[in-house]
Amino acid sequence: GETEQPTGGPTDRPTDDRVNILLVDDQPANLVALEAMLQGLGQNLIKAQSGREALKWLLTHDFAVILLDVKMPEMDGFETAALIRQRDKSRHTPILFLTAADNTQAQAVRGYAVGAVDYLVKPVVPEFVRSKVSVFVELAKKTELLRRQTQLLAEGEQAARELAEARAELVRELEHKNRELESFSYAVSHDLRAPLRRIEAFGGAVLETQGSRLDEDGRRFMD
Repeated sequence: GETEQPTGGPTDRPTDDRVNILLVDDQPANLVALEAMLQGLGQNLIKAQSGREALKWLLTHDFAVILLDVKMPEMDGFETAALIRQRDKSRHTPILFLTAADNTQAQAVRGYAVGAVDYLVKPVVPEFVRSKVSVFVELAKKTELLRRQTQLLAEGEQAARELAEARAELVRELEHKNRELESFSYAVSHDLRAPLRRIEAFGGAVLETQGSRLDEDGRRFMD
């Protein structure tokens, strides 16, 4: 059947705080009815008319909740749910089964075995559907918010570690430069000490032997 891009665009996550909701039913009229019931929630509604089509959407999108019809040709809701649960990305995505009123108890046992979180019995009550779905929408938003906060915290900790490492490296470099400067200063002072001693000795000798010949300015210059 025809597919429909979510209103937020064909990305894995909506660019705003809206979440994706997947509607799966082989009857187009049922999909239209579900869409009308859930439009008021202001989320991104994606429709699929078969289990295989639903699985294709799950390859590229995250979903807050999946509304999955039980009775579908080729691949029914239970088979679809089992495949959904086999994929790591959708293993914990909530699934609400849509089922007819007859034989509900037997289907519920099978549905819960493949990971259903609840059942919506046809004909569904719009207010009841919105109430059920809104719970999972809010849960998905809070989970995403927690994920982002955790990511920011981890990034902040990583940045702090990198800054601390950079500062430690700078301190090590400064200590190394100081040692080099101390070594250079020692070498310079050692090299200057010998000629200064000779200058001092010869100056003293000149004053001692020739001091009487020097006038006051001469002695001051020698000193």
